[in-house]
Amino acid sequence: MANKLEHITLVKDDLHLGDRDERKDLVGNFKTTEEAINTIIDWLDSDDTSDFVSKEDLEGMLQKLRDKIKENNKDLKERINHILLGTDVESIEIVVTQILKQRGVID
Repeated sequence: MANKLEHITLVKDDLHLGDRDERKDLVGNFKTTEEAINTIIDWLDSDDTSDFVSKEDLEGMLQKLRDKIKENNKDLKERINHILLGTDVESIEIVVTQILKQRGVID
């Protein structure tokens, strides 16, 4: 990478707050934020591309997701049509069982 990012240093130990616990918590937050930002900078400056995802890879993954959604949508539509037509045995059994339980015919 041509332009390396530089680490940052946040003001964290020179804060003067009235409540000592509040100051301690705020300083801790700044230290954590600084560590996280610098970790990201190190990652961005790294020449390691092992977790790099190309545009083509991303498009392929998105297409697979679209295909899966279409397939699931098709299955769902078929199931809904079976229910509406009264030909979905599983749904009919569930409804009949629930009615029989409500009427005390079965436990």
